[in-house]
Amino acid sequence: MKKVLGAAAVGTLVVSGLGLTAQKSSAVVTSVGTCVDLLAIGSAKSTTLGSGISDSDNRDVSIGTKGVDPNLKGGLNLGSCNFVAGLSTPDGTKPPIKGYNGNKPLTKWGTKLFSPEADCDQTDTGDTTEWPLNGALSMAFADGFKMSAAIVVTGFKDHDNDPLTPSDVVEFKGIVTKGVAAGADVAGESEFDPIVKDTAQLTYTPYYQYQFDITAALGCTTALQGDGNVLAFMNGSVGGVSQLLAIPVDGIEFTIGTV
Repeated sequence: MKKVLGAAAVGTLVVSGLGLTAQKSSAVVTSVGTCVDLLAIGSAKSTTLGSGISDSDNRDVSIGTKGVDPNLKGGLNLGSCNFVAGLSTPDGTKPPIKGYNGNKPLTKWGTKLFSPEADCDQTDTGDTTEWPLNGALSMAFADGFKMSAAIVVTGFKDHDNDPLTPSDVVEFKGIVTKGVAAGADVAGESEFDPIVKDTAQLTYTPYYQYQFDITAALGCTTALQGDGNVLAFMNGSVGGVSQLLAIPVDGIEFTIGTV
């Protein structure tokens, strides 16, 4: 994952022979919904023994995240998504009912992503053999409805227009493939803060019984390989800033239409 990864397409839907177009390509982008104050604990692993997402080349990476309560271990407050009223947003039933709207607390959310070759080295922007992390974002809401999206991580956020400045916020994009708001585009930002288990740490920064893994975080910002290896990390957008570097993080937005 780098600040410069190039554009990666999530999917293309081609409909032929129907003579129907749901929306013109020049339509104005309309916000369907947003998700804020989400937090998750993630883990990373590779088929290379002992490696997670590291600063070394030619390693595959699998990551998974699980939403957690930002203020209480085992708590039920996992954040929420708000869907705009007055639109034809489908609810995911069969057949779908349009008009899904309102504030929807989350009961479960997470991601499962994979890349055949990826690293966390923010200085290595010229490696064209890498492949973006991609996979699924899933959400379940308190009203019983669910959502699945195919997403791809496009790189670290360049928050100050300087690709050499370290960043702990990653950007992703994709499309909702199933359930609530199926067919909507999704774009988001999330902190990516390496952590390490520490049973003596009892605050919720970065999380209960975890400390920031400063060694891994710094290792991902240097040209030297072998000093950065992230096995666990925090994802999310609580408070609108990343926990480690306090970089603005926008959360998740669902939209329809293109510029």
